[in-house]
Amino acid sequence: MLKRPDLRNIACELSGADDDKIRRIVALMDRHNVPDGARAILDPLRPRLALLRPPRPLRFSRLLFLPFDPIVVHPRDWRLGDPSMPRAAIAPIAETVRAGLGQDVAEIDAMIDARDTRDAAAIAKAGPWLWSRAGTILGGDPAMVGWDASGLPASVFPPLARAVGSVLRRATALRELERATHFGTITPEDNAIQTLLAGLGAESAEGLTMFVALLLVRLPHVTPRLQRLIGSARGSPESVAVRQAMDRGLDGVLGEMERANGFDNQVLRAPLRDATNDVRRVATLLRDIDEDPEASRHRPRLKAIWQNLDQVCRKRFGDGLTEEVVVPLMAASAPLAAAEQTRLETTVRALRGLESAARKFGGAKVYDALLDKAATVARSAADAGVLTKVRHMRLVEILGGPEEAEALYRLGSR
Repeated sequence: MLKRPDLRNIACELSGADDDKIRRIVALMDRHNVPDGARAILDPLRPRLALLRPPRPLRFSRLLFLPFDPIVVHPRDWRLGDPSMPRAAIAPIAETVRAGLGQDVAEIDAMIDARDTRDAAAIAKAGPWLWSRAGTILGGDPAMVGWDASGLPASVFPPLARAVGSVLRRATALRELERATHFGTITPEDNAIQTLLAGLGAESAEGLTMFVALLLVRLPHVTPRLQRLIGSARGSPESVAVRQAMDRGLDGVLGEMERANGFDNQVLRAPLRDATNDVRRVATLLRDIDEDPEASRHRPRLKAIWQNLDQVCRKRFGDGLTEEVVVPLMAASAPLAAAEQTRLETTVRALRGLESAARKFGGAKVYDALLDKAATVARSAADAGVLTKVRHMRLVEILGGPEEAEALYRLGSR
């Protein structure tokens, strides 16, 4: 059994490890099921694990709290009423739910046995089954199980459990709405949104705040519908409760964005496709806040957040274009293999997606200059025989658009 000083030493060594080593360590710890060691070693690596997304066993607590992923925080960063979930409370609340399920726990254990977090079908089946039942259990003032291990005051358990239950009762609808949004089949007036928001005012203040924070982070395009819900029942207890929850949720979400490294994990270190999606979500949320007359007190904070997001996007784009496109082309001394060319094209497409999302709020000249530089390097690579004419034309089309590619084609046809 490793002692705590040993665990701290391992954690320090892992902080500088490459991605493959971290994946191997995580897989090893999951196989041997060492939760105490995992907490001590992996806590400093949570931001990297969120980006690497290694497959993890689909254990009971992991499935139960899957809907909370974007708002789980270290206990030191949490206070009751915050729009977030303290990591230390996950295990005891999961044990409380297991106890409340009674004999039914065997059914959910069978559903997730030998499954991992890549198994979308298993999650789609087991998640709704568990979340609906857990929401009912936690809403019924259950006896807490194993709470001492959380290190949190006992007085925190009842309101936090009710808040978690509030979110879990809507978790299936939230997941379905996310999927519909991903596939572009949702509209602001869709019944799925109305179902998700129905009866919000009946939830506890903590549950409302937590749920609204999740909406703001995961589905910011729903906020106009939420604003209309508030406006349509202006002055009613439900309207007041939801407005207050929205204000608290915005405070928490904007506070995270205002941190010096607030966008590092979302943009700088994230895979390009994920970074682009997050930039679009953040931009949507910020614009909705700016247009909401009831959110006027938050507006003074937006300018600095926009500027921070703009700078981070420029850096991510510039670093990605230089390190993943320009440098490999300049370093090549022989014709690129088909696989390398495909990698380059995929990277450039992903970078153009980020650029398209980010240039709307600043830096157009910076992006244009970087794209021109990359096009010049691609031309030099073609002249040196590193790129064939066809491959060169494909890169030019992605970098500069179809008109640029057509001009290059006509030039080469003369």
